[in-house]
Amino acid sequence: MEEKTELTSTLLDTTPYDQNEFNDLLFENIPGYAFVKDEHYKIVKANAAFLSMYPENSRDKVIGYTTVEDYQPDEAEQFLAMDKKALIDGYSETIETINFPDNSVRTLLTRKKRFLGTDGSPYILGICTDITEREHLIKQLKKSNQDLDQFAYIASHDLRAPLNAIAKLASWIDEDYKDELPSGAIEHFSLIKNRIDRMTCLLNDMLTYSRVNQTPRITEEFSLKELVFEQFDMMSVDHAFNVTCKDLTISMQKDAITIVLRNLLSNAIKHHHLDSGSINVDISENRGFYTITVSDDGPGIDSQYHAKVFEMFQTLKPRDQQEGSGIGLSICKKIVRNYGGDISIRNNDVGTSFIISWPSVSVLKHTAFGVHA
Repeated sequence: MEEKTELTSTLLDTTPYDQNEFNDLLFENIPGYAFVKDEHYKIVKANAAFLSMYPENSRDKVIGYTTVEDYQPDEAEQFLAMDKKALIDGYSETIETINFPDNSVRTLLTRKKRFLGTDGSPYILGICTDITEREHLIKQLKKSNQDLDQFAYIASHDLRAPLNAIAKLASWIDEDYKDELPSGAIEHFSLIKNRIDRMTCLLNDMLTYSRVNQTPRITEEFSLKELVFEQFDMMSVDHAFNVTCKDLTISMQKDAITIVLRNLLSNAIKHHHLDSGSINVDISENRGFYTITVSDDGPGIDSQYHAKVFEMFQTLKPRDQQEGSGIGLSICKKIVRNYGGDISIRNNDVGTSFIISWPSVSVLKHTAFGVHA
């Protein structure tokens, strides 16, 4: 360690250029508006970019001044608040709106860091980064997402009424004229009912997808095992499927994880190649994240489709062979990402595992494994 220190010192001492000139060059070319203030909040140094924020005829009044000499006391206090915070705490950061001399309005991210001068006095280094375009793009993106969510909500909500009317009409015809219809017409009515059910499922999933960002972020304490079995029982599965789940009391956003687990359980059953099978739900906590793994013993998913299955309206089989909206896994991904987590797929020797990473609050109690048939 000592040799490294001596070598560094030697290199610095023998630098073939003037250190002060180099520091001035570095300061002047900082990508942003840079300035230094003393402990009295007076600007003692500023680069050309910073000075350009002031009208040309007043730039000579920047160095040596606080620039708030003509402000009212309360306005000056507000303007210098982040300077005081930097001097006291050592650092401050804020986003502020500045009116430039050319009458443009820019949004700046201003960071201020305290340091000591050679005389031991405290100073503030301030660097302002122009984030106007970034903030504009973020606002546009948020508005676009809100518009898309609103469209999905309106579409799924407003389409329910005509769909319900079609369903009732088909049901009335079936009830009143079933005995008079030829076999071909009866088969067609069966297809109509099938398409109505598919459309209803699609609308429900679209509505769920559009409301993901509105899911309450309320953290609750609950039993993962009870939640999994409750969702499994609600599916009214006619086939012989067994579900096992780790019995763990956890604290997280129950409403959101319920939707994810319901979709994954349904997906494992719906896409199983047999009329019976096993599903296991496991959970662990590590480094502030829960890892929830939903595994099945089904046919598996080819690795080339691992990314595709999370896309909207994507199914691995034609809908005439396998009913589904193609939105279920998209909902899972959107919810998990919305809460700062992630979801991925792993192929096992038999079947597939969906692995959810979800920010945890605390693991409160761990007992044993439970089995539900």
